[in-house]
Amino acid sequence: MTREEFLKKMGLISLAAPILPSWLMSCTGSSLEVSPFQTAFNGKVLIVGAGAAGMTAAYLLQRAGVEYELIEASGRFGGRLKRDTSLADFPIDLGAEWIHTSPTVLSDILQDGDAGGSIEYITYNPQTIQLYKDGEIKDRNFASNFYSEWKFKRTTWYGFFERYMIPLIEAKTVFNAPVAKIDQSGGSVVITDDNGQTYTGDKALVTIPIKVLQDAPPTFIPAMPTATRDAIDSIFMGDGLKVFIEFQERFYPDLLMVGSVWEALSNDEKVYYDAAFRKNSNRNILGLFSVNEPAGAFTQLGSDQAIIDAVLAELDEMFDGQASEHYLNHVIQNWSAEPYIRGAYSYGYDNNFNDTIDALAAPIGDHIYLAGEAVNKDNSSTAHGAAESAYDQLERMLNG
Repeated sequence: MTREEFLKKMGLISLAAPILPSWLMSCTGSSLEVSPFQTAFNGKVLIVGAGAAGMTAAYLLQRAGVEYELIEASGRFGGRLKRDTSLADFPIDLGAEWIHTSPTVLSDILQDGDAGGSIEYITYNPQTIQLYKDGEIKDRNFASNFYSEWKFKRTTWYGFFERYMIPLIEAKTVFNAPVAKIDQSGGSVVITDDNGQTYTGDKALVTIPIKVLQDAPPTFIPAMPTATRDAIDSIFMGDGLKVFIEFQERFYPDLLMVGSVWEALSNDEKVYYDAAFRKNSNRNILGLFSVNEPAGAFTQLGSDQAIIDAVLAELDEMFDGQASEHYLNHVIQNWSAEPYIRGAYSYGYDNNFNDTIDALAAPIGDHIYLAGEAVNKDNSSTAHGAAESAYDQLERMLNG
């Protein structure tokens, strides 16, 4: 049973309120159920954003022989998929990390039943689980009976896309091109970036994260429909932070929840965990994953140094100073500070969940569709949900 399934069973979250795995985190919910993407469309598609949804869309169009161009605001692929290779002797997911459904979802994403066969997975079922609350650490090992998911053993979510998709799509990708304007007033789509460069296509798939669409959206000509704008504004996307620390000695359990079991695994999630769990590594790497208010308490400190000082101070309080005593090095990923992302993932809806997703999935005029983790009823807030939304929206856009 995954974390999400456990909380639903206990009545702690509604079916419409997805829990974040680690998207930043990651991937939860059901497997994908899609047929191989095919289309007779013979025009050009512009894709905005090279995260999980944008890369998947480009990959599907490449395989289908459709002309496309992928426009990315930052200087890299991945969006909220990101990898660090500097801290440990195994790659670390700074973004999406867990696979909260069957690993066969990877073959589903690639639409290739033989793909991914050489990828190794680990069953993530922490055995030593503790809870820190009111100045005390208490064992909660019973929770291991309800907690079983998967992780990559020798690679990462980013590494998966890097291996199978990026080589096919990188030649048609433009980096460092934040989109300023999307104009469909002339019967086609003309996109202008902040550098003044223009791109012309017959259709556009926009995969910009919800928080950016709320705070700093490109100009849409004509204006975005009211229903779409209202749906975007009704979604909450909170702060997101991941910290990984190497220690000389291990003094922590497999999983440490902060606050209460329910708080630690809810949408205000804050957990410490052994990032080297079953990784065939002798390194002592502790991860911190935090979203929303618990993450904001750290990110508002303003600098990475202030964040690591606060994290070590908290761990010292829990473990009698052992964190500072054994500290070696760290890496921090503050997703709230990423200008083209600005947070963790979408969740929390002011309006009806299904109506909101329907409004997001609806066409914007005749030529533009949105995609991404927020545009998915079954697997929102997840990496594979973002990939699935690319497939679904391309089907709607190109095949009617």
